Amino acid sequence: MPASHPDATSRQPDDSYLLCAACNAVITTPDQAVQIYGRHGRAFFNPAGIAYELRCFRNAPGVSAEGAPTSEFSWFPGCCWQIALCAACRTHLGWLFTGAESFAALISSRIKPSPSSA
Repeated sequence: MPASHPDATSRQPDDSYLLCAACNAVITTPDQAVQIYGRHGRAFFNPAGIAYELRCFRNAPGVSAEGAPTSEFSWFPGCCWQIALCAACRTHLGWLFTGAESFAALISSRIKPSPSSA
């Protein structure tokens, strides 16, 4: 389940990590990628009309949840969501979803591979 992890930002990045694009903190690993309803990547609009391209991960220990879970305007039926922030710099990275499955939906442009894998 996605959750804040005290060691997530203290590890040294290598080619197996995905980092916060703002501060280079470790967020997750490529092997945590998961398909939700048959797809890893998705594009959605929020109620304000802002488009987001998302990638889903079963675990993202470098994020922390903000706010109470809500099902209002959930992109994934049956799931509640919370805002996902970088645990190190507090940049908005996406959303944490809980329900039948728990996963992090991270904004593609706000995460990046570690330099050695680019």
